[in-house]
Amino acid sequence: MTPKTKSLVLSVGLAVLAAGCGHAPNVSQQAEHGVVDAKMESMVDSNADSPVHTIVMLHDEPVFPPGPGRDEFVTACVVCHSPRYITMQPQFSKATWLSEVKKMKDVYGAHISDEQTLTITDYLFSINGKAGTGKAPKGTYGE
Repeated sequence: MTPKTKSLVLSVGLAVLAAGCGHAPNVSQQAEHGVVDAKMESMVDSNADSPVHTIVMLHDEPVFPPGPGRDEFVTACVVCHSPRYITMQPQFSKATWLSEVKKMKDVYGAHISDEQTLTITDYLFSINGKAGTGKAPKGTYGE
């Protein structure tokens, strides 16, 4: 590429960048992009002529229902896993949940006792369990 061509490309790029700067986003199009409940607010320290804005997004944190083992579960599992990740897991049989909790303890070093392993398994099964044969699927840890 010749120096003249490089200069032309750089000039066009800077012109496009300058043209795009300083314009507020098109708020009316936000609903089309899945930002339905967001709202546009001016920042507290900005003046009315400033194009700086903030978008406030709703925060939806999963709620874990009360029950035996909930405290142990929250204390031990949320240290490494986000609540959202935990709630995204499929419904497992009790044997599979036990296998998963044991894997966290034995392989990944979760700081839980054998008794807590059973309590956490019971809680996970109570909130996200699937009735089954009681046997863990082939290839499951601790099989």
